[in-house]
Amino acid sequence: MAGIMDCKSYHQAAHLEGVSSRFVGIESATAKRVFTGAHPCQGMYWTPTGAKPSVSFFLVHYSTDFTEHYLAGPLSARGYGVLGFNTRFRGNDEVFILEEALDDIAAGMQWLRDIGGAEKIVFIGNSGGGSLGAAYQATAQQNPSWVAADAFIFLNAHLGRPDGLTNWLDPSVVDETDPVKTDASLDMYNPANTVPYSKEFISRYRAAQRERNQRITDWAKAELKRLNDVGIPDRIFPIYRATADLRFNDPTIDPSNRTTPSSYLGDPAKANRGIPLFGRTTTLRTWLSMWSLEDSKCRLEPYLTELHVPTFVIQGDADAGIFPPETHHIYNLVAAQDKELKMVPGGHIFTYDPENLRNVINVILEWVSQRLSKRGTGTKQLNGEGWNIESHLRTDEKDLHLN
Repeated sequence: MAGIMDCKSYHQAAHLEGVSSRFVGIESATAKRVFTGAHPCQGMYWTPTGAKPSVSFFLVHYSTDFTEHYLAGPLSARGYGVLGFNTRFRGNDEVFILEEALDDIAAGMQWLRDIGGAEKIVFIGNSGGGSLGAAYQATAQQNPSWVAADAFIFLNAHLGRPDGLTNWLDPSVVDETDPVKTDASLDMYNPANTVPYSKEFISRYRAAQRERNQRITDWAKAELKRLNDVGIPDRIFPIYRATADLRFNDPTIDPSNRTTPSSYLGDPAKANRGIPLFGRTTTLRTWLSMWSLEDSKCRLEPYLTELHVPTFVIQGDADAGIFPPETHHIYNLVAAQDKELKMVPGGHIFTYDPENLRNVINVILEWVSQRLSKRGTGTKQLNGEGWNIESHLRTDEKDLHLN
């Protein structure tokens, strides 16, 4: 048996012919290296081996680890740089504060320009990264000290975390401390509320979802004041029953090629009674910063009217959690004169089907090559030669949850 000294570091990029990756660990203006030595902002920079691409992509998310994003290898194999980046809140969105995350993204973008050598940067806002990236871009355009992207791609992006969570909130909850206490008349999984849901039920249901968000917001503000008055800065609390979008069950609402019933966590009725995908625990301050419809700055709409760089909106036609009207709404609000919308085959991610993955990569690169004067350094085609696309495919039944 090999001894520990025989072990070598391993990374999948080593098995992608012509693609290399390097670890990136940096500080930001408001986050310094911790006592254990770890950097608060971490990422993986993917490039063609031995090359310094002039055009690079940047990906980041509220909390999901994007260092090894499934697009990184394929885009690098085609000659581009890709920085999969994490803020200090990777896997820790319970304490997320938007302004601090933007500081971290600014540090990552600066690294990509100064150290990575990217002359042009394309921001890919994937899933929740869409609203987070748009918040950064809108801020960077007004801050000369920050590096702004030269183009922006929304990929299966939702309207922001407050909107996304509210669409998923179960409005039948009547006691936030007890997931059992519910109003059966507002339970979408109650057999008495049949699919297709009536217009009256849909209207009442969605109003009650917004009301639940507001109730939590009102309580969070009052509780924060109560605690602050005695010198306690914050506290955590859980969110129960948050996988209850009517569209998970009813294919007639915002029709698409999705299957129903379905959700990112599989069977939606079972998921709704389990541990929620996102927002399951949060602090009072984080609720107000990230989840509150009334207070959060993580809503996408205000930033779209500030987005003036070339913008591409891409949406999978079988996404189980993001639906065509939302995608069209994003496209319509983007202020850029140069903007395009394209529906493509696939779900929330594209790693279940090699053809869907190849297609979305080709769609992205065709759009980028038409708009940025300098391409990446490579010319490889994603045709299976020199790069095994199957290594990035998934075989499990659940969609990848990136919200």
